[in-house]
Formats: sequence, structure tokens, C-alpha cells
Amino acid sequence: MKILTKEWREQYEQVRVINWLKEVDTQKKTYEEILKDSREIFYKEIHGDLELAELAFKDNLAEKLYNAHIDRDRKTLLSLPTEVYSKIKDIKTVILGFACKEDKEMLMEYASSLRKELEKSADEAGAITEEAIDCLPEEIDLDSVMGELVYEVEPKGKDYFINVDGYIICVENYEIIEQEEFELKIMDFDDPVSEFTSLDAAELHFVSDNCFELHLLFAIADKFENMTYKYLTLRGTNVKFMNED
Repeated sequence: MKILTKEWREQYEQVRVINWLKEVDTQKKTYEEILKDSREIFYKEIHGDLELAELAFKDNLAEKLYNAHIDRDRKTLLSLPTEVYSKIKDIKTVILGFACKEDKEMLMEYASSLRKELEKSADEAGAITEEAIDCLPEEIDLDSVMGELVYEVEPKGKDYFINVDGYIICVENYEIIEQEEFELKIMDFDDPVSEFTSLDAAELHFVSDNCFELHLLFAIADKFENMTYKYLTLRGTNVKFMNED
């Protein structure tokens, strides 16, 4: 990826975590009370999904899901720039999804500025992609498959195929420019904590006449929705959408 990199995605996670922070008066509530509130909010979300709730409140899965949620947010907050992280007065509370007024105001200011930068990068990638699409023999809509589940990622003969939500992206006469190995996880819709692979971001670059590069960023989630991100960059003479047979 040239623009929508793993670092770009990591920073978007920072914005997400910060935007979900709830303000709390740490002079009136103890850490234990805040921890209880944090867990209750998470469990309430689980109860909103009947299939997940039926499974989660057996065998202590709900607690495992909550701990995984907290661990993800902790890792995200640890990735903040030092000049931001060092200003946090109560990191233990922020990890639980709450923040005192001073922490929330400081972090929201950072997130607002960062979001503008990230959106600017997304707009840049979008403009470059649109310019490349204009050079294709047939128009494609990459936006329509962003965030959707991936069911196939493999070459067949001289072409490379990526099945995203039933849409087949075909790179003709492909050449692999960059590839990070990963195991494709197929969503099991009968399992509410199924592992899955989704297409997180894509860029199309025009290289020269009849030469294009498709940059893909895949998200692979485990049963606790811990995300890992993998790159795949393909060069080919054409990029097109095909109907699933």
C-alpha cells in the first residue's frame, strides 16, 4: 500500500477508541466502580445480539470477550505518540473507556486533528484510484466492496481472483509485487464469534498503458476480533469485476 497503510489503519483505531470515551468524575467514582460500569456497558452490547448472548454467557466467554476488548484498546492507546500518551493523567481509566474531563478534552483534540489527516489521505487514495479507473476498459466500483467479507484469494492461470462478498475482482496477466502470507478465514454465519477475513482498504494505481497496480489491505480477525492486517499488491494489464459463477 502506498497511502492506506497499516499505520493509517492503526491511527484510525486510535480515533475510534478515543471517540468512544465517556467522561467520568474520578473524584466521585473509584476505579472499581468504573471497571464495573465498563463491563456492564460491554455486556449490554452483547445482550443486544441474541445469538451471541446465548453463547457468550456460557463457559465464561463473555468475560473472555470483554478482556480481549480491553486488551485491544490498551494496545491501541499504547500506540499513541509519546507526546500525547505522556499527557494522559489516568491511563488505567482511559483503557476502560472512561476519561476525566482533562484527559478527554486533550485526547479528543488530538483525535479530531488526526481524523482530518486520515481523511485527507483517504481522499488522496480515492482520487488516485478514480484516475486509474478512468483508464480501465470498463469501470469498476471498489468502494462497493470495502469492509466486505473475503471468500477467495488465489491465482488461476494467468489471472488473479479475489472474491469479496460475491464480487469477483480479477487482475489479468497478474504479477505479485508484494504479498504477506496469511490464512484466509471464512466467516461461519452460524457462529457469532467466527473468524473472518475482510477487505479493509484498496488503492488502484495507473502505471502505464495497459499496466495497473491494485493495492489491497486485508483484515483478519480471530474469534475475539483481534485484527491483523496483511498486504497484497498485484500488477496486471487490466482490473475488472466479474459475476460469481
